[in-house]
Amino acid sequence: MRMTRWRLAVLATLATLALTGCLRFSADLTLSHDDTVSGRFVVAVKKGTGDHYGMTDRAMSEEIWSDYPAAKALSDAKIGNYSGDGYQGIVVRFSDAPLATFAPTVDAWGIQRVGDDFVVSGPSNATTAAVSADPTGDGGLSGDMGQLDDSEFTVAVTFPGAVASTNGTLKGKTVTWNLSDGPTTLDARGSAIPTRDSSITMAYVMFAVIALGAAAYALAGRVTRRLR
Repeated sequence: MRMTRWRLAVLATLATLALTGCLRFSADLTLSHDDTVSGRFVVAVKKGTGDHYGMTDRAMSEEIWSDYPAAKALSDAKIGNYSGDGYQGIVVRFSDAPLATFAPTVDAWGIQRVGDDFVVSGPSNATTAAVSADPTGDGGLSGDMGQLDDSEFTVAVTFPGAVASTNGTLKGKTVTWNLSDGPTTLDARGSAIPTRDSSITMAYVMFAVIALGAAAYALAGRVTRRLR
């Protein structure tokens, strides 16, 4: 089916928006040991950008999101308003999506289960390509990473267990990639077996110490009173 003139006009602006730094796209994904994924996507444009094309910033962001592969797979996702740092658009929240929803392909980075590990792999420009659709409507995509330095494209993946290797930035069990100025492919391998956060473990230890101390103090008080 041939695209409408209105939709062609929207798609024709996407590459320009990306090249001028007017786009913000972020993916925050949390992996679970039962092979499900929860998280959120943020898709936004600089405030007022939609006005130049006769639509709201949210409507423009929704158009961009609709061209991203996950938009079709996450049919139960909840879409809300997003506003921050001069950007306006949408935040897409989802939970317990099947891991297969994020499987890697030849053209797109993704996540798969390999034994007791989760593995992230694939081209890093898949996200920027998805939001830089070819306005001719022939299905082609463009994603020149070198020209997207002023736009914001980030992906963060949190693993259930320890991360064994990655070419992203690691903090705890979360790996983050800046797709505008990062590697040509995403690469990370982390355990699918949950591990307790060390800070939580320490909190339990401190609580136990305090509880034992309080119990010992109370016992000592009772013994002292009996000896009087």
